[in-house]
Amino acid sequence: MLSLLLALLTTTTMNSSEPPSIVYDVSWDNASDHYYSVSVDVGDLTRETVEVAMPAWRPGRYILQNYSKYVIDFAATAPDGSPLPFEKVDKDTWRIVTLGNKSVTAHYKTYANVLDAGESYLDEGEAYVNPVSILVYVRDRMTEPVGLKLKQPDGWKIVSPLERSASGDMFLAEDYHELVDSPTMTSPNLRTVSFRESGATINIAVQGDWNYDKDRLIADHRAIVRAQGEIMGIVPFKSYLFLYHVLDHSMGHGVEHKNSTSIVLGPASAMTMPADGEYPSGLYNGFLGVASHELFHAWNVERIRPAAMYPTDYSREQYTTQMWIFEGITDYFGDVALLRAGLRSEESFLRGIAGTIQSFDQDPGRKVTSIAMSSFDSWTKQEGAPPGTFYSFYTAGKAMGAILDMKVRGLTNGAKSLDDVFQWLYAEYPANNRGVPEDGFEKALESVTGESFAAFFEDHIYGTKDVDWNSYFANAGMKLVEKQNPDPGAWMRIYFGGMSVMAIDPNGPGGQAGLQEGDVLTTVGGAPVTDTESLQEAVSRHSPGDRVDIAFTRDGETMTGELEIREPRKFADLVVLDGSSATQDRIRKAWLTTAAAR
Repeated sequence: MLSLLLALLTTTTMNSSEPPSIVYDVSWDNASDHYYSVSVDVGDLTRETVEVAMPAWRPGRYILQNYSKYVIDFAATAPDGSPLPFEKVDKDTWRIVTLGNKSVTAHYKTYANVLDAGESYLDEGEAYVNPVSILVYVRDRMTEPVGLKLKQPDGWKIVSPLERSASGDMFLAEDYHELVDSPTMTSPNLRTVSFRESGATINIAVQGDWNYDKDRLIADHRAIVRAQGEIMGIVPFKSYLFLYHVLDHSMGHGVEHKNSTSIVLGPASAMTMPADGEYPSGLYNGFLGVASHELFHAWNVERIRPAAMYPTDYSREQYTTQMWIFEGITDYFGDVALLRAGLRSEESFLRGIAGTIQSFDQDPGRKVTSIAMSSFDSWTKQEGAPPGTFYSFYTAGKAMGAILDMKVRGLTNGAKSLDDVFQWLYAEYPANNRGVPEDGFEKALESVTGESFAAFFEDHIYGTKDVDWNSYFANAGMKLVEKQNPDPGAWMRIYFGGMSVMAIDPNGPGGQAGLQEGDVLTTVGGAPVTDTESLQEAVSRHSPGDRVDIAFTRDGETMTGELEIREPRKFADLVVLDGSSATQDRIRKAWLTTAAAR
């Protein structure tokens, strides 16, 4: 099926013989001050004024960020270099008076000193351009072809998902939307590898001091691309860029794009690749998890888009109740792809699904805010909602994705799955240049199964009724149970990579003992700890309620604290029912089939 659908893939060819009438030029004078100098040449003018505006938000982060706050020294000039009058008409927009000129150039500087996947960054060692955060758009001309020139010092490599012009002097985009969906980077230290998979060229670029195994990196990415192509029945891109920043300190952030993803992760010292025959673990497992999540966005949100964001309006909020679908179910399929690719064990996959459900179920916010409203209100409530009233649509959507998959499989006696629902969405909406309406996902479920989902959506998406999880997992002959978690990191409320603290609850026992992200735990009660096994052994010498000394290093300095020993925490798990039927076994096997089993 995949190979047949690949033959149907169409691409847009731009006429590179004629330069676009809107061209951006990004350079810098002193990288250490973190200011990009941007000029925008705008031609083919017919009006007395032209307006340019900086985006107020970026796709992938549904909250206003107001990138115009970084802009200084705005100016405008005619073709002969003479200044043109302009005024700033709102927080994001500048109106330039053309004085009869058929072309004008807008000039400004913009500050770029946040190194994550969603902003732009500049220093002496790299220029990372996430265009949506630094490039203005020309009002009423956002669908025209545009060009991008980025300064490339001698000896620096450059990567971008965009194609070069025939002359090679700029990158080309079909329109502003494609331009700002295309992170571009130049650095003297970039390392790149490429391979072919499922009819596409896959490029991997790594910035940072990470000692990776190139063959393993390619093999793991190949498996993820193949698995996701099989889920969706089509690979929608000719080429795709995985752009990685690997840092020496704790960090985790990824942003999706139509033909690429930008991911920032660290510390590099904790990203140890597994030996042959072993499943990925620790931070490298997390690295693949982010990569898989962001890649699935190439289908879900980049092409299958909510109608409310079709097209993107960068000047204001665009409200939808569907972000639990576009982010949360993407997270579900990201994990499914790792399982099917043979990069995650069945045990780890099931425990992850169960843990997500447990987190959702125990969040008090779910009884106050519906899943639909957690999506709709993300613009205002992601930061600063009253305690216990809001929660992540990622968590909610991942939990819903799992049980909707079970429901579809049960209703169709295993003939269909959530894969088929998303293939239906892809064929119905992006293929017809349409966004998904607010009830589009519900209609997709009903079209695939022939059954109504109205009650489910009324109770659990638009309402806040408790979910009878086991009624859904029974379709696969499984049920949720609680088990005790022997990992001390669970009750310490720490996520370890080795003994390095990757994430921590500052109010948990580990945080109260003084540990912070980036610290490396070295002893507990005087006993050295180097891995989870030695940590468990050290803790087992003490009883709940005991307070023991710990030692850890921070930035090379040894520090100490006092840790309260706690009872092991209970965690959720999915287990097989006793006496499951042949149909249940068949559905479960199809759900959990891995690459090795195929």
